Amino acid sequence: MPLFGAYVMVDWSGGDRRRAGKQDCIWIAHGSAIDAAPTTTSPPSRTEAEHLIRAQLKPIVEAKKARVLLCADFGYGYPAGFAALLPKSASDNLPPWRIVWQYLRKYLQDDLGTKPGQQPTNRSNRFEIANAINGAVSSSASPGPFWCLFKAGGYACVPQKRPAQPFVCASGAVAPLRITDKRAKSDTPFRLFGTGSVGGQVLTGIPRLESLRFDPEFARCSAVWPFETGWAPTTGAWLGPELRVLHAEIFPSVRGALIDTIKDRGQVRAMWHWARDLDAQNLLINEFAIPPGITSGSPGDTVIRSEEGWILGCPRS
Repeated sequence: MPLFGAYVMVDWSGGDRRRAGKQDCIWIAHGSAIDAAPTTTSPPSRTEAEHLIRAQLKPIVEAKKARVLLCADFGYGYPAGFAALLPKSASDNLPPWRIVWQYLRKYLQDDLGTKPGQQPTNRSNRFEIANAINGAVSSSASPGPFWCLFKAGGYACVPQKRPAQPFVCASGAVAPLRITDKRAKSDTPFRLFGTGSVGGQVLTGIPRLESLRFDPEFARCSAVWPFETGWAPTTGAWLGPELRVLHAEIFPSVRGALIDTIKDRGQVRAMWHWARDLDAQNLLINEFAIPPGITSGSPGDTVIRSEEGWILGCPRS
């Protein structure tokens, strides 16, 4: 029996202006398991994207039937050790991924300058957040871990060139990539600008995930894979009957794209078909299982499930 009755695939953007319907914009592919193809939409701002996503989740949650798989193409965690760089707080008894999510939800501001009655500006303070973290943990002689700005020298604590890797400070060492990033050949979440950079997407995306996952409307029936669900077993049941929304990270580049005049739109369409078609064959559950080469209970396994996360569809070898 398929795991899901609907699928939502999101290509995110950390950009600072309203932009839609083109390459390097937000694209969302969504639809039910019985649809021949997904509906694709390009909201011009992150706020409007979140509203659209909520609209897809709400009917399933309210009906208390089936589940929806919600995926976005940015890192749901940082390399091991990053959470330890953040200021100490009352949330330190939480797992590292939750410390990061709560921190970014608290301090990341979006739609700066939006006035009442106006459309969301889509401008964020992501560079200020990176600058503040760098300033708290690094020295002027060796700044990091975030690097590369739109304009060199715009923020005193963010260097334009890549810091020495791994980044080392009093709190410890942090590698540039997660275990899953190495396998998927993804970029570092600490690079904030430039071709292929994903740092801005992670900083602006995680607060939206925190909002969706822990909103009172969805909190009791949602979970984030593999942080909260663990790995899918090879036999037997996995997800509880009350679960309606499963969050999972994707990296569409590892699965290619359908032919489309806009690459990003083609990628989310391809991810939607990939998940829907595998699920129809009862094979999608295999993608949620522990990755080959990761031993259950090993340090790597613990790091993935508590801090770094994993990419759904990441190459299995």
